Amino acid sequence: MFAPIDRRAVTGALAAILATGGRAAGGEGLGPVLDPPGGPQMACAGLIARRGDGSVAMRAVAGGAGGSPFTLERPFRVASVSKMVATSAFMPLALRTGLSLDADASDPVGFRLRHPAHPDVPITPRMLLSHTSGLRNGPSYPVPLGHRLSEAFESGGRHYDAGGWFGPAEHAPGAWFAYADVNFALVAQILERRAGERFDLHMSRVLFRPLGLDIGYNWTGVSQARRALAAPAVHLVDGVWQPQADGTVLPSPRTPFTRPADQPGLDAADYRIGDNGFVFSPQGGLRLSLADMDVLARLYAGHGRWRGRQIIPRAALEAMQTRTWTFDPAHPNGEIDGGLLQGYGLGCEAPLGRPGPAGDAFFGARSDDWRGHFGDAYGWITGLFWNRRDGRTLVYAINGMPETDRPKARNSSLTAPEETLIALALRT
Repeated sequence: MFAPIDRRAVTGALAAILATGGRAAGGEGLGPVLDPPGGPQMACAGLIARRGDGSVAMRAVAGGAGGSPFTLERPFRVASVSKMVATSAFMPLALRTGLSLDADASDPVGFRLRHPAHPDVPITPRMLLSHTSGLRNGPSYPVPLGHRLSEAFESGGRHYDAGGWFGPAEHAPGAWFAYADVNFALVAQILERRAGERFDLHMSRVLFRPLGLDIGYNWTGVSQARRALAAPAVHLVDGVWQPQADGTVLPSPRTPFTRPADQPGLDAADYRIGDNGFVFSPQGGLRLSLADMDVLARLYAGHGRWRGRQIIPRAALEAMQTRTWTFDPAHPNGEIDGGLLQGYGLGCEAPLGRPGPAGDAFFGARSDDWRGHFGDAYGWITGLFWNRRDGRTLVYAINGMPETDRPKARNSSLTAPEETLIALALRT
């Protein structure tokens, strides 16, 4: 149970501002983020913004989570930014092994993958990576450890849910954008089968360890020292910040899983590689800090190079950043979440810069130069973005966002706290 937190006292007393060669913002800088006009209050927030030459433009953090001040080093569940990070390992593997993004995904995923209304239309890896597959999150989401993901897509499977994993017949694969986590469970399953390695271990081996990061999906591979710093996701309930995720973190090396009710004792040793891409939560379960996000943003802005080493092939990153789908308001071709999603590459958001409260000009003029991904789950609102033209980067996290009645931004489809934070960060 969390004790009530006085927002303005936290903003003034706990704001920890770290600036190196850049502009610092005091507690008053993040005040409108934590206390947006008209409410509701946020628990904590932080950001790191860099100029195109890599120097720090701003570092700021304020508020608390789990009874302690939030810091740039405390890890948390980053939500859908996880998809982009997963794609950063999937794309090099696809290039290295000759996996065609436009071929039928059935063989790579290990079972026949078809929309029942379109049995002759192959669902491809490109469709999965760009949320144009025609799939949706079914009632059994997520398929638990010990069950096969194929059971959600094969008629008669225990998770078929009367076809609940498929979109309407009029939304044929390849023709309609609909954001769905299940796409990335299938991507992770293809990765496992292609690499012959568990998803979480592959991510650590090819990406996290080469970057020197103590991070991981569902806490796998994360040290006990970092786990002890976990910042829980919170919602304000009757004036008290209540944990929604990571209120209690299992000790290393244990891993939290979604387990079936009839087999609560299953653990990582019971998982068979390539059976269920949901198990390690590629769609949202990455735990890392703002400082870790900053390293990743600099990696992306640096065309995949980090400290003299090419970690991600440049061709893989270019493919991720190239728009695969663009919303057409004259002939609607997707679900845009109030305007938040209007351009998408491969596991990567690609804003168009359309203005207005239902638009995606999140970064002001030339928003179409920015790439990255938002996250939104259990109270955390996150973002990891870089500018393709000038190399600027921005990472941020806001904790305590309610599920409904969110404060609306004035100039884009973001929430008001996000818009305020981004404007503050880029005002250099």
